[in-house]
Amino acid sequence: MVIVDEVYQNVIFDLPDSELVRLVERLIIVKEEDIEGLKEKINQYEQKRRKEKALYQSMSPLRRLFTGRPASHHQAVEYMVHVKERFKKIDTIKSSIRVLERVLEQMSRPDREVEQISLSPELIRELRLLRESEVMPQ
Repeated sequence: MVIVDEVYQNVIFDLPDSELVRLVERLIIVKEEDIEGLKEKINQYEQKRRKEKALYQSMSPLRRLFTGRPASHHQAVEYMVHVKERFKKIDTIKSSIRVLERVLEQMSRPDREVEQISLSPELIRELRLLRESEVMPQ
């Protein structure tokens, strides 16, 4: 299978079909693991916030008076950094997984006549990095 850059129309790789399918499936697995890692970080942040809130609520009123608490806009920025940005990252990873699944569909068609496939430069870069990282340790 010849892999062509969809922007510049340059031939990048010439891999056997099975090798390309294996790389794409491995890339999907890596991206799903990244999503799980991001979800875990979001859960850790939310647990930390709940603990802090419970600790603050359990304090006596006098102690609460002397305890400094971050301003609401600081909390909003913290939420954006720890939760919203990670959700945006998860959405972009999911969209790239959908692209990879379409590539697998395109390759698995029995009526496929063309022995080349056009991929985005970003996807080609990720496949190249994955291929090099799998070749290096051996």
